[in-house]
Amino acid sequence: MADVTPSRMSDRKRLAQVIAILGRHGLGGIVSALGSARSQTNTHPTRPEALVEALRELGPVATKLGQILAMRSDLLGPDWTAALSQLHDRVPGVPFERIEAPLAQALGEDSGQYFRELDREPIAAGSIAQVHAGIRSDGVAVIVKIRRPEIESVVDADMRLLRRIARLAQRASPLVERQRPDELLRFFAESLDREMDLGAEARASAEIGSYLARFGIETAHFDNEVSGRSLNVQERVDAIPATDLATLRDAGVDFTSVARGYARAVLSMIIFNGRFHADPHPGNVLIRPDGTLVFIDFGAVGTLLPERRDELVRLSLAIAGEDIDDLVDVLLQWAGNPAVDREALKASLNQLVGKFRNTLLDQIDLSGIFADVFELLRTYQLALPGDLALMLRTLLTAEGFVRRLDPRFDITSELAPIGKQLLMERASLANLRGNARRTASTLIRALLGTPEIVENLASIARRGQLPIRLDPQDLARLEKSTGVAPMRSSDLIAAALIVSAAILTDLSIIAAIGCALAALAFFFLARRPRS
Repeated sequence: MADVTPSRMSDRKRLAQVIAILGRHGLGGIVSALGSARSQTNTHPTRPEALVEALRELGPVATKLGQILAMRSDLLGPDWTAALSQLHDRVPGVPFERIEAPLAQALGEDSGQYFRELDREPIAAGSIAQVHAGIRSDGVAVIVKIRRPEIESVVDADMRLLRRIARLAQRASPLVERQRPDELLRFFAESLDREMDLGAEARASAEIGSYLARFGIETAHFDNEVSGRSLNVQERVDAIPATDLATLRDAGVDFTSVARGYARAVLSMIIFNGRFHADPHPGNVLIRPDGTLVFIDFGAVGTLLPERRDELVRLSLAIAGEDIDDLVDVLLQWAGNPAVDREALKASLNQLVGKFRNTLLDQIDLSGIFADVFELLRTYQLALPGDLALMLRTLLTAEGFVRRLDPRFDITSELAPIGKQLLMERASLANLRGNARRTASTLIRALLGTPEIVENLASIARRGQLPIRLDPQDLARLEKSTGVAPMRSSDLIAAALIVSAAILTDLSIIAAIGCALAALAFFFLARRPRS
């Protein structure tokens, strides 16, 4: 069924085929949503495993859609996402005779001289492309990925049907309409188009790889002269798969060091680079005997635009200041501002934030937090934008990876240096002045909600002194090393507060954030021009 093309089958006939497959796997509820009377004969509840089987039979587009849905814990419960995550994109390879001509066409007129050797049997095959091992004429071992013949027409036909099915289901069910299937399909179509463009993988590997290089992480090198939409050629990496823990252990790899480097790179890639490897699971990571990480397979790439990151900062400030109203505003904005019981949502969010009040950083369970958040989103039927859902899924994948390498490793500990960098970035005057009213309001709430800060401020007020000691010799050494004159006292105090706040790792999360926000507020007020 995956080989059906538009020229052989009309959309109407393909829709009938889809309904028949769904019905055969006992998915009567889904068939009913499509308006088929035959579904009335099947009233059994839908099983996640049945959906996986049906999607696999429906072909490459359905398989890819299932993999996207496996990331949407805001839409589906744990049983469904767990089942869909098992939907592996592995199918029998296409015989070499069928790809020989497209391969020669993609390589150009010198295709006969490009390879010294090329294995005719694929070493891996997916619904979009398959992979062959070879050796270039210059003796370099390579991996050749080429798209399956006619796959573009298959994808185009099934995407048209998916949009039609979504419209039918949206009209039939207000619940489906609330989940915004049009936005889900738009995000899915964009993701699928990127995966169809094999040249995009080469470009992403180079672009994101240049950022990862600062962390000592490598990516595969592609032959850009021959890599394009239907073909890419990359040099084979001589390293150990991250899935092979026994071999890595025998090679003397330091798992804790690798986990720390991986976590720091993934978090920084998401937060600061804005473009990130969206599927960094162990199968897409290689490790050299010296512990060097190599990221491969950039078919799935996430993007976090600056405005989205600003929204995340706003969300973080709202949590730190326990501003539940602002927290609700952000979540509803992300969900498309649906009708919801706002007071009930506020109560649930207040309870959720309260669970982590006065919690130490090393006691945070990231997966537990996400589970609670996703359950809340499902309860109130609040669907996240696709880019945020992909980011959260990437974070969960990263946590699973480091815990597999080192069960004692705490990925949240890597948030401290990331937080310091983000703090300094957000302390710029332009960022603070851009949202002065909202920032000041949130800072005050954060301070008032932090007993440790309030106690310190009260002590300062009683004594009339700010307990910060600066050694003049240190200032002289600083001036000599930088060649810059000493800052004004207000700037120096603000800078000291920022640095001090950044290293308060032994305070609770709320307290540490409160200290940082106090530093930012002081910095802003100290630099404000006098009237």
